Amino acid sequence: PIMYGCDNFCTYCIVPYVRGRERSREPAAILAEFKQLVAQGYKEITLLGQNVNSYGKGLENPIDFADLLNLLCEVPGDYQIRFMTSHPKDASRKLIDTIAAQEHLCKHIHLPVQSGSDRLLKEMNRHYNVAQYMDLINYAKEKVPGVTFSSDIIVGFPGETEEDFAATLDLIRKVGYMQLFTFIYSKRTGTKAADMPDPTPRKEKTDRMTRLLKLQDEIAMALVKAQVGQTVKVLVEGFGRNEGTLSGRLDNNLTVEFTADASLMGSYANVHLTGARATVLLGELA
Repeated sequence: PIMYGCDNFCTYCIVPYVRGRERSREPAAILAEFKQLVAQGYKEITLLGQNVNSYGKGLENPIDFADLLNLLCEVPGDYQIRFMTSHPKDASRKLIDTIAAQEHLCKHIHLPVQSGSDRLLKEMNRHYNVAQYMDLINYAKEKVPGVTFSSDIIVGFPGETEEDFAATLDLIRKVGYMQLFTFIYSKRTGTKAADMPDPTPRKEKTDRMTRLLKLQDEIAMALVKAQVGQTVKVLVEGFGRNEGTLSGRLDNNLTVEFTADASLMGSYANVHLTGARATVLLGELA
């Protein structure tokens, strides 16, 4: 954890009420803990916060999230860094440039958009619109070769129309997400959205979710198949589905299964990608 709490007050979210306002840890404390983890042999370290890219608020010495990432990447060692969760309104071109420049940073960005409708984004109190979001996505695609994206999507937010939902599907097509974490809107007592009119029947919301998941599966499977033929660096994390196989993650957050000895667990391996099973890659040791 690099920070706690949240200042955003999205209308559907209870977090700011139960976890308080944003509080950043001192960079010296984070750096000391980070160095200790690297010295102990950890291969992947994830920086956590309700909104990691607003890191730095309340600290005596000015520092932002990109500055912190650059500071941590100076630590020598064989490791990679991930982070979550990012809020689009605080994600900057400086952050994208940092991801492009630092080898220790994974080339995968989780950037929750929630909806592709500007009207709903305003109702959600998200403080960005689709054009601003796409500007950041396109900049990342330009600056970070092979970058992949994941996101959160809420289906059936109070007052969502078919037109709003169609805008979300359009955004999903334009971005080409590798992964989506999808939710049918769930009322949280104490939030502003809980008091908004919500006339859309549950069946219509579930039908929309089915359509969204079908589209995302098509996009993800095409992206996965496009990886076949490459030789990639994989962090071996566990056993695969079949006996004698291991499972690991690529820099871009995709999963690959390959035949190898269990002694590779917890280390990096070079794997040649030979095929895919749905959204899981298949490979062999290079």
